[in-house]
Amino acid sequence: MNQVKIFDSRSAKELEKDMNEFLQKMKDSQPSFQLIDIKFNSNHYGNEITIFHSAMIIYKN
Repeated sequence: MNQVKIFDSRSAKELEKDMNEFLQKMKDSQPSFQLIDIKFNSNHYGNEITIFHSAMIIYKN
């Protein structure tokens, strides 16, 4: 069964760090872990120049 994990951050570096930690944890603890896809998006939020970065990891366990 496919599963998803969603990440959200104001910093692309922080988002990357969180995703890498999740992927490493899954790889180490779940031998059957299979990465299917990663979707990434950056959006401006409101009238300010604040940018939010989001990612979704699709995987099979």
